[in-house]
Amino acid sequence: MNQKSIEHIALYSLVLVGTLVVGVLARQFVLSKGVDDFSSSVAFFATVIVLMAVYASLQTTFNQFLLPRIEAFLLRFPAFQKMKNHNDTVSVPEASTIKDSNQATPDVIESAPTTEETISEPSEYEVMRTNAIAKKNRATQTRLEKVLSYTKQTMVAYMSEEDLNRLCTYVAEYSTEDTLQKISPIKVDSQLKSIDIMHFGWNIGKAFGRKRIHTATFIKNVFAHTLCDVEISTIERKMSHTESKTKIHLNNQLV
Repeated sequence: MNQKSIEHIALYSLVLVGTLVVGVLARQFVLSKGVDDFSSSVAFFATVIVLMAVYASLQTTFNQFLLPRIEAFLLRFPAFQKMKNHNDTVSVPEASTIKDSNQATPDVIESAPTTEETISEPSEYEVMRTNAIAKKNRATQTRLEKVLSYTKQTMVAYMSEEDLNRLCTYVAEYSTEDTLQKISPIKVDSQLKSIDIMHFGWNIGKAFGRKRIHTATFIKNVFAHTLCDVEISTIERKMSHTESKTKIHLNNQLV
């Protein structure tokens, strides 16, 4: 039994004893007036009941109406605020859980792993691999930017802006894939001959490290109008041939 329950029992006991004492005094008062024993007993019980009801009513009124107002008034004073905060901090649970005596209790309680234990340092291999992948990605991005710049500078005079942007998109996709699935052929100015397109394909294919057959297939699909009469096998064979009169020359500086 906790301290709070003992205090409640003591309080109710005092109230009960007080009401019984008042009831006895009321009975003696009635008897002194010449009333019979039955009526005096009724007066006794009536007094006890009324007093208990009055006490319950006063306690309810005090707890619900007066106590909050008194507490709110006292909270205006710093000393009472510190006392209340201290009592709230140093509060003890009213009940504790009782375990079965037959239940086994471990002798050693394992502590939770610390932050240093859960977060391990990356190994030398992981660090080297991460750095190598990052370096490779940077080199790939730099090469792609160089090829796209070459594409724009080389083809800007021979096609519309829309077709040039679409060509750059195809070239970017070709940098990561051998063949493209969806291609809408691009028309170029009649000044460019089939050998010019072959040279352009050779330059970007060599920069990306693509096989000749893949590059030949790529430019055959992209420039289908200009290369309509040329077979893929012919493109593959002739794309690195040099001729004197061409608009686009072989360029080894992209590699």
